[in-house]
Amino acid sequence: MAVAYQASGALTGALTTNDVTPPNPTHLIGDILICVTANRVTTNTCTTPTNWTLLSGPTDTTAWRTYVFWIRATSAAVTNPLCDWTATSADKYAQVHSIRGAIESGSPFAASTPTAGTADPGVATGVTTTLPYQYVFSLGLDADNLATAATTTATDPAAWTERHFSTTTTGADAGGFFYDGVRVTAGATGNVSHDFNGVPTAWGIIVAAVLEPPIPYLTVARHR
Repeated sequence: MAVAYQASGALTGALTTNDVTPPNPTHLIGDILICVTANRVTTNTCTTPTNWTLLSGPTDTTAWRTYVFWIRATSAAVTNPLCDWTATSADKYAQVHSIRGAIESGSPFAASTPTAGTADPGVATGVTTTLPYQYVFSLGLDADNLATAATTTATDPAAWTERHFSTTTTGADAGGFFYDGVRVTAGATGNVSHDFNGVPTAWGIIVAAVLEPPIPYLTVARHR
């Protein structure tokens, strides 16, 4: 089964005195859940949620710090991740996305690169895929709710599919998004451009390539 996007949980925000616990989307055993969280203060740090693994972070830009965590679901009811920030200052946001069909053990990521910035388009550093027809995604959080979509492009794949884009008005607002595609031949995606339809004040994005199980080969016995 090829790797594919499954679902996104609600984009969740918390005001300065609270941490944030985003809800997991519907998932099955073996699905990969990916949690992205951000804070408006770059001196605050986020503890890795229990049983999750740090994928990237902290990744900083002006007044916006981003972390990304992942977990392989061992049930259809994985506990929602507590994004426990060290200080009760500044708004916090988090969202969980799920993909299905990745390898069943070890890290499911062939490559991943985080980027943060304030420009529009938001240009994230791409990755190099390791196998033909490898699934790639780009997800992140932006520091406003002015954008509701982004035209996302790279060298290969040239066009990326929008799977999710949502906003929240908690605190000073935020947006969350997920885009994906498949690179037909192994190689570099090139930088991934997100041309937002409204200019966010800051953003944090991760681009990743995902490993899927090898195709089983059928051995045929030869008789003489």
